[in-house]
Amino acid sequence: MRLSPSARPAARLSVLLLLAACQPQARRLLLLDLALSDPVVLNGTARPWVDAGYTVRYRRFYPHLTRGDLPQFRTLVLLLGREPEAPSDALTAGDLALLDEWVRRGGVVVLGYDGDGEGYLDRWTANRWLEYEGAGISIGDLVLEDTTTRTLTTGRAQPWALARPVGDEPLGSVYEPFPLDRNHVVVARSPTQLLAITSQQAFVRAPKEPAGRPDAGIAAAARIGQGLVVVISRHALGTLGPQYRPSTTPFLAADALADTRAFLTAVARWTRRPAEWAHVPQAAHGVPLALQQAPLPVELQSPRLEPPVAVSTTELPLIPDRKLARATNVPDWLRQQGLRVLWTPLLATRDEQRVPRPAATLDSLVTFLDVGGFNLLSGDAYPEGADSAHARWWERDAVRRAWSDAVNRLGPTSVAWIPAFDYAAARLPPADSSRGARGEALPAPCALDTALWAGGFAPAATALGRLAGEQRTLVIALGFDLGDPLRDPGSRGRSYGMGQEFCDAAWRRALTQLGRRGVLDSLPFAARYPALREAGLLPLYYRALEDEVAERASALRDRVLRQRRDLYFAFRLPQPPADWFSLGLLRGFALPDRPLLLLTPEAKTRDLLASLRARGLNGVHAVELTPALLRARDWVGLRRVVFDDNDGFWFAGEERGSGGLGGGRVGGGRGSRGDRGSGGAGGGGRGARASGARTPGDSLVRLMRRLAR
Repeated sequence: MRLSPSARPAARLSVLLLLAACQPQARRLLLLDLALSDPVVLNGTARPWVDAGYTVRYRRFYPHLTRGDLPQFRTLVLLLGREPEAPSDALTAGDLALLDEWVRRGGVVVLGYDGDGEGYLDRWTANRWLEYEGAGISIGDLVLEDTTTRTLTTGRAQPWALARPVGDEPLGSVYEPFPLDRNHVVVARSPTQLLAITSQQAFVRAPKEPAGRPDAGIAAAARIGQGLVVVISRHALGTLGPQYRPSTTPFLAADALADTRAFLTAVARWTRRPAEWAHVPQAAHGVPLALQQAPLPVELQSPRLEPPVAVSTTELPLIPDRKLARATNVPDWLRQQGLRVLWTPLLATRDEQRVPRPAATLDSLVTFLDVGGFNLLSGDAYPEGADSAHARWWERDAVRRAWSDAVNRLGPTSVAWIPAFDYAAARLPPADSSRGARGEALPAPCALDTALWAGGFAPAATALGRLAGEQRTLVIALGFDLGDPLRDPGSRGRSYGMGQEFCDAAWRRALTQLGRRGVLDSLPFAARYPALREAGLLPLYYRALEDEVAERASALRDRVLRQRRDLYFAFRLPQPPADWFSLGLLRGFALPDRPLLLLTPEAKTRDLLASLRARGLNGVHAVELTPALLRARDWVGLRRVVFDDNDGFWFAGEERGSGGLGGGRVGGGRGSRGDRGSGGAGGGGRGARASGARTPGDSLVRLMRRLAR
């Protein structure tokens, strides 16, 4: 066909417009997360891709592919879900169909699986899809470990990674081993598919005994059609920043983390260069896609043409305002000394009963606080045992004696006290069960059940407030411990996250706020999450849940402040606050004239706290320390992490129910007398398992005293 002369300029303009539209597509990346993570905990995931020239767009509340995504984006990073071990969304049959189209059109798909005890459903589904495509890649179900690792963290020791060459050159300039957070074994048909492998000391915990997995694959790629698929852990992709799970990233390995960033950036840059994919094998003949044997039913919904209108996208990474880098209204004692917190339960557990600690144990504890240079003692004070309406007489007696002993022994010292309510292990009144995205009953009670607040949080807060009112010179704050179900069996899974809370109480309260009561009221549990997702109502629903939690927490805060106006509030959290429940709780207890005291295992939190301050949550943060960190030789680096990147540290003296504290002998006398204003406050994560059930020895405690501003 010939074009007339008058039509040629219009045709050339169309071609130019088409080329202009195609060129940006190569630099546009869509990030989807089936766990619905807050954007603030995906900054580390996005940074290497931005460094490689991509523009990263994150669509949080519709985490499934649509047909409208295919022409807009060339690269997809799909972070898989947490089911069945934890509530989240999951891969659908429609996702699998569009993944096939995506790669066969020349696109790039990065599958980031969840690991370390979660995400079996999506790993299983992803493996079936990889078999269907003939990719020659399979994700294992056991997490890799390495007890000889050089990483100094609070969790399981992870093997460091080694980059594999693609063709004749390695990915980037990474030659030394580098940390890559949690990984499972990724098996590939050909060694040339592997992008990274483990160290020689890597192993997995097999059913009978640990099995060595030296040089095991942890990232692999395959060419499918004209496109590329990369398989890697979502935790590895997020190594450079906080995640919704506590990180295993080493505190004191800045050079190694630079290599990690170089590797992840090189992988991202490599995905933009199809000419360099030639050494990766082409997918072989696949097998039929069979999903009937899935551990949970795979949703069969067809893909939409476009996401719901009400669902927006966010450009990542979020850039925090530098003016919000530091907390405001920080008290003098915290500015001068920082948070120096020992976290240990006040009562011992014996035969499933709470009993006061022996006098000798408390004396040893006071000596430990003095020699270690702590300014704060915190931990479970068992306030629910002081409730005359629900606790037995011997429980009330034990609590009274334990509180009296603590006051008598801490009173002459310069250590302040934060008695805490351990929600994760508390004996709560009967309540409706929390519900997940599939309508399944979860171990946690319904977050908005009136019985949980009236018979759980309220009596505990009232008892702690009464104690604070009586001990004005000793008690500086009240604490709330939310526990970690992954590391602490005692927490019994009492946690709340995205993809969760569709119980009747939460459902009706949120719908009332949204003005959607009526036809949605009668939906069965299993239909509630999909209905909100497809209607684009998930962001409004979770905002309504957060508002409801904030309102109830605010009522508790005001009740406590009527007993004592100058109290601080501390929270011990298993990870940075980034879900509707923890954010609502913090909003409810926040005050304009004093910061919240946050304790988590995370080390790099300045950007995250700045993002929280932009939401009106002013907080200071203490990082968890372990004996391995205290034995490190890099004291300059450790001080920088503790007092520059954070506002102090906390140390877990023992696990719940392990008996008396003070098994490690320490020298020195009773705590020194001093100004109560030099005390501190604490709150946040689950105890350091490396320290065992006893306090560390004399040399380790004295090392702790050396850790000063």
